[in-house]
Amino acid sequence: MSEKYNLPPFGELEMRHPRPSIIYDLISTWSANPSRAHMGRLCAASIAICLNPMGAPRYDTDQARPVAFGGLVMDYLISRGCSPAIIMEVGVALLSALAPALLTEDDLKKKSTTTEPPPEGG
Repeated sequence: MSEKYNLPPFGELEMRHPRPSIIYDLISTWSANPSRAHMGRLCAASIAICLNPMGAPRYDTDQARPVAFGGLVMDYLISRGCSPAIIMEVGVALLSALAPALLTEDDLKKKSTTTEPPPEGG
């Protein structure tokens, strides 16, 4: 079953599941209390990686810098008429769909009981 996401003005795009190392890059930078800017960029990165809108920048796996990459993608998407609210909505849905590929329910329970959340903003 294919997952499709509506990303105006690009329309409905089919989700492509990236390699585990790329999922790790995205999920590992999704902190407990991210700033709005951090989250927006991470959402934009997930859109480019998973939905591949026509002409969007390509993720450089050698750099492994999803937040910096997301800034480039955010510029690309907004300049083509995609609203920041849609970027956040679709991006969070994509990140939520990717997380189970790396984290099992037991992993999530262990993490929540054995670690402190990262400090605000990082």
